[in-house]
Amino acid sequence: MERRKRTATQRRKKPAASAKGTELRIRSAKQLRALRTPLRQEIVQALTRLGACTVRELAGELGHEPAALYYHVHALEEAGIAVKTGSRTDGRRPENVYSLVAGRILIDRTENSRAFLSALVDLQRATLRTAERELEASVEARGRTGDDATALLRLTSRLRPGDAARAAKMLREVAEFLAGNDDPERGEACALTAVLTRLVG
Repeated sequence: MERRKRTATQRRKKPAASAKGTELRIRSAKQLRALRTPLRQEIVQALTRLGACTVRELAGELGHEPAALYYHVHALEEAGIAVKTGSRTDGRRPENVYSLVAGRILIDRTENSRAFLSALVDLQRATLRTAERELEASVEARGRTGDDATALLRLTSRLRPGDAARAAKMLREVAEFLAGNDDPERGEACALTAVLTRLVG
């Protein structure tokens, strides 16, 4: 798990009501490629937490310069994952306001084109690399502070189809629990990466 500083942006923003309860099912390789970089995944997570906000506000939330985010936000917009919802003055000039097109983003597992599956593998690799970096940083911090908040688990089990579906549902419920209990004022940022996959060979 990785811990990060929180900003005042989280305290004043609320998720956009229009996106709550809606789903976006990723069905194209283009959309998967748009989510491939760790920074874009962080942008999506920040928009999920904060709701509609400007790139400048996203930058303050994520600890980056705004100039480093515009390209990535536009890529998410072109892929149909983020959308402009208006504008407001942020500093000395109007800034576009962005939000996610849906409250939940799900990958459509029925799509099996070669391009889609290749992009899905690339996305999974990028996600696992991010988890590796987060774990390394957490372990290094534990060595300096003696604080251990990391849980690591790998196991295999022979699951019947119904049980495998139930396990996947439980993982989604954990994700919803984490999203629903995000506390920007008293909480510390933690990361969860989970993989449930059928073993072959």
